[in-house]
Amino acid sequence: MNRALIAVSLLLGLSIVACGASPDAATTAGTTPESIPPSDAGPAPSYGELFATYFAPGTPGHCATMGCHADPGHNVWRCGPTKDECYEGMLEVGLIDPARPSRSMIADAHRSPLTWINPDGGNMPLDAQLENAAGRDAIIAWVAAGARND
Repeated sequence: MNRALIAVSLLLGLSIVACGASPDAATTAGTTPESIPPSDAGPAPSYGELFATYFAPGTPGHCATMGCHADPGHNVWRCGPTKDECYEGMLEVGLIDPARPSRSMIADAHRSPLTWINPDGGNMPLDAQLENAAGRDAIIAWVAAGARND
């Protein structure tokens, strides 16, 4: 009986390590305190403002750039040339969840692909992995306000 319990414990531990997450992150993904913004996150920008400031070509995130996420089939999701197309792309891959905003991957400190939000595990923007506190705060505030396409 003890051997079976030890074996199960080891397998669970290995699966957590293999996924690159801590036990706390694995059990609370999407609902960690880091993914729920503080009440003083500031006023939430609209998605149009986020797109124009952080996701459009020539911006710090530049997701909608050709060779990045603007290229159909080039990457795992498409951020087209308009805010509406980029929003739809984010919805399709689960970066945002307007029905349950606190589960939006983009604002989660453990699951976000953005280095601005997840400096230890994010890898985007691929060619500019720098800190961006203003971008981080704007995205977190927008998600906290409902992650709407406004």
